[in-house]
Amino acid sequence: MRKLGLNRNGIFIVMSILLVTKILGFIKLRTIAQLFGVSHELDIFWAAFTIPDMLFTIIVAGSLNAAIIPIFSEVLYKEGKDRLDKFFNHLSLLLSILCIIFAGLFFIFTPQITNGIVGSDALQKALNFTQKINSEDVNLFVTITRITLISPILLGFSSIVTGYLQVKKQFFITSLAPLFYNLALIIGPIIFVAFGKMGVEGIAISAVVGSLLHLIIQLPNFFSDYNQRYSISFATFKEALKDSKVIKAVKLAIPRTISIVGEQINTVVNTLISFSLASGALSSYKYALSLHQFPINIIGSAVAQLALPDLAQYSDPEHKEKFTKIFNSSIQFALYLVLPMIAIFVVLRLPIVRLIYGSGAFDWRATILTSWCLVLLSFSILGQTVDQIILRAFYALKETWLPLIGIGISIVVNIAVAYFLTNFFSHYFDWRPILQQMLSQISVADGAGFWEVFKSFIQDFARWCTSRGDSDMAVGGLSLGLGFSYMVEVLILYILLNAKTKMITFNNTVKPFLVKFLNTVLMGIGMYLLFRLFDFKLDTSRTMYIVVLTVLTSGYGVLSYWIGSRVFKIEEVYIFEKWIKRMWAKIFKGKGNEESI
Repeated sequence: MRKLGLNRNGIFIVMSILLVTKILGFIKLRTIAQLFGVSHELDIFWAAFTIPDMLFTIIVAGSLNAAIIPIFSEVLYKEGKDRLDKFFNHLSLLLSILCIIFAGLFFIFTPQITNGIVGSDALQKALNFTQKINSEDVNLFVTITRITLISPILLGFSSIVTGYLQVKKQFFITSLAPLFYNLALIIGPIIFVAFGKMGVEGIAISAVVGSLLHLIIQLPNFFSDYNQRYSISFATFKEALKDSKVIKAVKLAIPRTISIVGEQINTVVNTLISFSLASGALSSYKYALSLHQFPINIIGSAVAQLALPDLAQYSDPEHKEKFTKIFNSSIQFALYLVLPMIAIFVVLRLPIVRLIYGSGAFDWRATILTSWCLVLLSFSILGQTVDQIILRAFYALKETWLPLIGIGISIVVNIAVAYFLTNFFSHYFDWRPILQQMLSQISVADGAGFWEVFKSFIQDFARWCTSRGDSDMAVGGLSLGLGFSYMVEVLILYILLNAKTKMITFNNTVKPFLVKFLNTVLMGIGMYLLFRLFDFKLDTSRTMYIVVLTVLTSGYGVLSYWIGSRVFKIEEVYIFEKWIKRMWAKIFKGKGNEESI
């Protein structure tokens, strides 16, 4: 009998596919890094791509988790498959029309929007842009935006198909879709940029092709399960407007959409701040962001993705115990996997960045900036992972207004912290020697000298946070702003969720986390000492030695984490060991069956 909780085989299958997808994502970015490095042209591309990405996220992505999957689940289990198919037809038709309308409006008014924002002399002066935006940059921005506006239409419909299939527990094929998206963004730039000499416009075309493949790969499974004839008639449109489930989904999606609008404003502000920094700042931030999202997408997304349909199924008050068990097991399982990844990123940031991106136009400056962003972004991994699961719990309970409190506060925190810390880190070479001096005085027990330097540091701190220096390290402020904002958001959401459900206790939530955290700290200390030892002995100017350094250090880290898990009797290590034994038996002896976490 299958025990209550997350399906163990399912979660590892999904994680494996997401792992392959993420590896392809790194290859995609390595291809882009080889072609463009961290350059002003690439900064323009990332900034322009923000608009279609924002459009897709606002209209579809938020509602998918907040409303579509929970309502899909409710309809399937309470009203049957025929009603689900009809509801899908209605909802997908309305959302597709909405995507087309907004994409069309953005296509028409992109020049005005661009000139009003990034092309504004007043804004450039107010934010002290170091990357001056000229007419050629504006034209490039408009071209890229218009090309990529096709993507949200394709991805919008594809994401609704994804929600439909996930409710039917078809996670394998839905996990494959991003894989094909990344394949297009690997092959496309080679064809369009390396051979076609198209510049960053070639990346934009590749993104559109990837969006199309994202949809196409899911259609065979969808049509094999979808029993009704899909209709796009005016009569179906009128029916959709009157569908009670569509109305319910819209009501649930409204607060999540509001929060996403805030988050996208957050993204736009960060993008604008990046143009006040050195050329290539936004690109290095984006490269690091992709690396830091590796454990979030592989672990957090997989766990949250599999948890949501089950959480939605047991969201009624009479199933509170089952709901609580699924939620807590999801949180602890995700924490166990992401914590060692944080330690690996912090200790091995430089060799990881160099190995993944370091070739072609991606020079040593790009390596330093990207690794700097990565180590600061690493502190947000924990918050973002837990945040995904907590939000799914709210959405499963069909509570979409309450999370707005935490999300709204986190947006304000991110913008404020990003602004002040980009200023602070722009004075990196002013305050870093002072901190080193303070540490040296602590080591020699010179208390009087320490306090004298500390008071001077505090006086300078306010000036550094409100004025802009010339250090490239300023981009670190964007990274830490994200980390602070997610810590605040998770804390608030935890409190709100517990106030609503009373299911979070010290013993089942806080205590297991503290044990895992201690195990991770010990792992990180050991890795750092070993890394420093190898770093002195090996010539890290050679790629082979960087590989040896990374493999040995991370291998030691994983081994020490496993041993520590056994010593501290962390429950998840026994889950892994049992799963490995069962998979071994299943593969080589033809035995084994599914079991849940």
